[in-house]
Amino acid sequence: MFSYTKRKARLFVVCLGFAALDCGTADAEPSSADLVLQKIAALEARIAALEVENRAYRREAENARSQAKVVMEKPSRKSYPESRAVASAMPYKAIEANRPASGWTGAYWGASAGGAATRSSVVSAQRDTQAISTNPLPFAISGLDTVGNSSANNGGGLIDLFAGWSVQVSKLVLGAQLEATASQLNFSSTGSKAYTYFNAAGPTGQAAVGDFRPQVAAQWMTSALLRAGVLLDDRTLIYGVGGWTGGEFEARNVTDNPFYQPVESFWVNGWTAGGGIERKLDSNWSVRAEYRYTDFGTRRTIDHFSFTGAPVVQTSDRQTQYSQSMQSGRIGFAYAFNPLQ
Repeated sequence: MFSYTKRKARLFVVCLGFAALDCGTADAEPSSADLVLQKIAALEARIAALEVENRAYRREAENARSQAKVVMEKPSRKSYPESRAVASAMPYKAIEANRPASGWTGAYWGASAGGAATRSSVVSAQRDTQAISTNPLPFAISGLDTVGNSSANNGGGLIDLFAGWSVQVSKLVLGAQLEATASQLNFSSTGSKAYTYFNAAGPTGQAAVGDFRPQVAAQWMTSALLRAGVLLDDRTLIYGVGGWTGGEFEARNVTDNPFYQPVESFWVNGWTAGGGIERKLDSNWSVRAEYRYTDFGTRRTIDHFSFTGAPVVQTSDRQTQYSQSMQSGRIGFAYAFNPLQ
């Protein structure tokens, strides 16, 4: 714009110069003035044409500037809310993707209840001897030997309280658990007992057969267990469990001594193994279902007791072998104190 005005001013000065020259020589050279006027007219026409082109260029530039402004403003107004929404959603999604639904590392405690199918067998050998001091030999001593065998399947119920610790390593969960169980488990059995009589001279040849019905029950047990499992997802664990289980058993009616029917208590222990599934309800609570097989092994007891009522002295010696096992199912709830989140 500035250069164009400058050129126009220069042209005007030139024109004035030519006009002054023409005035001084008009009479001498009339043809030169006409030539100058023609050139001025041509220059004015050119200047007018340039002004028209300049206005056209200005309009085109203004239109282009307006269109560019519209194009630039449209995406900014339209995409700003979307971009802000995407930006606000991305951290949330990233947090949700990286944060585990629940953790399995930490201490826990809980309770479970269930039932058991029991298996029991008892073998008992007993010698009862009666001595009467007033009787002459060989009738001073008499007695009998008995051997009883019995077996049966029964059942019962149980309630557990447990506490443990688990560690999660990737998809693996490892842990240990202690458990106390209150139970009403029936390990009684039925069978037969053979009687053989003897005196001071030896067997008399007399024999008999009777029923043998020992009553055996377990009132409480305790277990020390290890657990190892694999996560199906963040909240579902399939695991195996194994360890040691012990308990106190009571036995009745093992002897048929009419003067003495002792209630015997004895401790049994053995191995246990099984498996289960546990599902997290939230970050703290979980529910589990579990199966176990427990073999209490073989327990032998030895008893000796005697009665004196002059002139009779009666003694009894007994050895008994108990073999028990059970299959149990449990459903329980656990509370995790400090789950990994």
